[in-house]
Amino acid sequence: MKGTLGLSVRRAAFRNHHVLARNLLATSALFGMLAMAAPAAAQGGTGYLVPAPAPDNLQKTPRYDCDTPGEPLVSLDVKSKYKQDDASRSTIDEDAEEDYSEAVEPLRDYGKALVKISNAYVKSSPKNTAASACALTWLDSWAKANALTDMRTRQASHNQGQAVGGIALAYLQIRHAPGLPNEQKKRVEAWLNTLGHQVADAMDKNNGVSSRNNHRYWNGLSAIAAGIATGDQKLIKWGAESARIGIRQITKDGTLPLELKRAKRARDYHNFAAEPLIATAELARTQGIDLYAENDKALSRLVNRVVESFTDPSFFEKATGSKQEPYSGDGTVPDSRIAWLEIYQSRFPSEKAEALLASRRPVASSGIGGNTTLLFRGKD
Repeated sequence: MKGTLGLSVRRAAFRNHHVLARNLLATSALFGMLAMAAPAAAQGGTGYLVPAPAPDNLQKTPRYDCDTPGEPLVSLDVKSKYKQDDASRSTIDEDAEEDYSEAVEPLRDYGKALVKISNAYVKSSPKNTAASACALTWLDSWAKANALTDMRTRQASHNQGQAVGGIALAYLQIRHAPGLPNEQKKRVEAWLNTLGHQVADAMDKNNGVSSRNNHRYWNGLSAIAAGIATGDQKLIKWGAESARIGIRQITKDGTLPLELKRAKRARDYHNFAAEPLIATAELARTQGIDLYAENDKALSRLVNRVVESFTDPSFFEKATGSKQEPYSGDGTVPDSRIAWLEIYQSRFPSEKAEALLASRRPVASSGIGGNTTLLFRGKD
């Protein structure tokens, strides 16, 4: 009897041990899957959604201007700066460029100043709530005026699509700052949501080439940034899908066929297209969407092709049959045009990209949230 009882106890213990082992294995596997699914933190900085820690060598009270923002730009009626009889849209019409630059200058000035203020909040240690309050005041000033809601031409819609992303990214950097008035935040978020849907709706009605080229990617960035800022899943999904339209087109040699059609500006437009695609991939990652992996890691091919072209444009010259437009000044790519590379470098470091960035930092572009060296390396 005792032997039978002892055997039963041992069998029960044996079963319990195996049940426990299975549960531990299942739990371990679950945590493993979650770890793989979760977005990895950018090296150094923390990216767009959480302000990066400010190292000791950063200013405790970063300099920024908090003057009254410029008059809100509500309506925009502007035409393309390129000659309309040039099928490649690569030759600039000087008269049209002058009118274009004058019309969009208020928008550019606002975007550049706004991200500098938001960046000042990010880099301050301890956090400078005066900077976050200033940024929100700037945002609210344009929100109350329903700025950028009356786009009267297709080109104006393109400008809207390119600008909203930077504005929304500026808001994402300060939205969790303590002490911000809820009334202002709600008004800003309602405005950003309206703009996000406008850029998506405008592109959904567009059956032209620009519904698949860099214009679409910039609108996608604006949509996903506004969607995250306002919790709008429809905009988040639309933005991610817009990036996929570009990612699916990336060839084995790392080019975008529609940007190759820009002839002598093909190199420049590949760079211009990479900017919103990488920024969107980074935002999508925070939502559990890995655009970096899609189409057999196509974004890496695009990045490698673009980085190579900065010093050697021969590939694009052979592919298009056109000598590529040189960069102005000393002939090197401007710092603002490689700000997106800082984001990619934080995820997928390479010696070539590091060599390019090292002598240029900090790099910044108002269209993708300002100082990306600060945001993605935690250094300035």
